[in-house]
Amino acid sequence: MRRVIDLRYRILGDDETERLYKREPGLANGYEKWCPTCDKSGSYRTPENIEVQCDCETQVALFKHYAAAGIGTTFMRLDWADYRGSEAILSGLAKYEENRAEFVRRGMGIYLSGDIGTGKTMLANLVLKDMIKAGYTCFATTFAQTIDMYTSGWTDRDDKAWFQRKFLNSQMLLLDDVGKELRNTKLSLAESTFDSILRQRVTNGRPTFITTNLDSSDLSEGYGRAILSLIREQSLEEVVTGEDYRPRANELRVDEVLKGITRPVV
Repeated sequence: MRRVIDLRYRILGDDETERLYKREPGLANGYEKWCPTCDKSGSYRTPENIEVQCDCETQVALFKHYAAAGIGTTFMRLDWADYRGSEAILSGLAKYEENRAEFVRRGMGIYLSGDIGTGKTMLANLVLKDMIKAGYTCFATTFAQTIDMYTSGWTDRDDKAWFQRKFLNSQMLLLDDVGKELRNTKLSLAESTFDSILRQRVTNGRPTFITTNLDSSDLSEGYGRAILSLIREQSLEEVVTGEDYRPRANELRVDEVLKGITRPVV
């Protein structure tokens, strides 16, 4: 049985809380005055067209911990039933989830490649949310943002400590959309940044999730064969196939807005 903890009683550190409140001011008011789902109306209408009473305390707790982990609001409100792709992919990821403790102990992450719009980012965030609810410390970011942070000059010790904690010491790190930054970044900079972060995490037994639109040859060209070899050695690898689901997702969201439907944070 998969372990789940009650995030209402999991406390963030003072530094983490301060940073979070700056980005999400409503959180500072507590669930008695602010809710990301019902907006303190007390209820919301689900995609199944059912009016339900809102558990504001749980909604705020989930939102807080997901936001602290870098998960965007769109993915906060999606679950496994929203994935419309291959059942084989779900089966592969289920193997990771069912054996997560051992995969984490061995420092193994997930490597998802495939065409644009097939759901790689969504799948990675769904796994990450499950990891958070199981009590793991996680962080999600794009690799382009990572390069910006990693190569910036440190003028604040607190910022440097935050980077160290999030990027290098989180039990699970998601580097989303690896390869996109190659259009605007020197190859040597991207390769050295990727190499430094990945090798430190591998050395310390910290799993990394990676999503990319690149195939093996492009990834090898952009970052070097040694890195590709390291990724594959330390990852459960899945190729995500299917059509671009984003146009359909857009239609669905517009329809839900027009019908007054609200998706809870899950």
